[in-house]
Amino acid sequence: MNPQCARCGKIVYPTEKVSCLDKNWHKGCFHCEVCKMTLNMKNYKGYDKKPYCNAWSVVVHRTFLELRSKTELQLSAKQSFSKRNRTASAQ
Repeated sequence: MNPQCARCGKIVYPTEKVSCLDKNWHKGCFHCEVCKMTLNMKNYKGYDKKPYCNAWSVVVHRTFLELRSKTELQLSAKQSFSKRNRTASAQ
């Protein structure tokens, strides 16, 4: 049985198949998530199981790191605030 394309959901036949990022794609469906540039095995960058061109992969990765950093700071602040509230209410 032939697999389905990760992008369009249609059947992918062996002659048109690109297997990448643990998924199967039609050659034409294997494109950058942002700019839609057609990709191949030599020029793609995978991130979060999605294909990106070199230019957009940098932006996506940097944005993810910034969001993760902000989330970690927010969690740290919440934990610190909760700890102070528990200490103050215990007194």
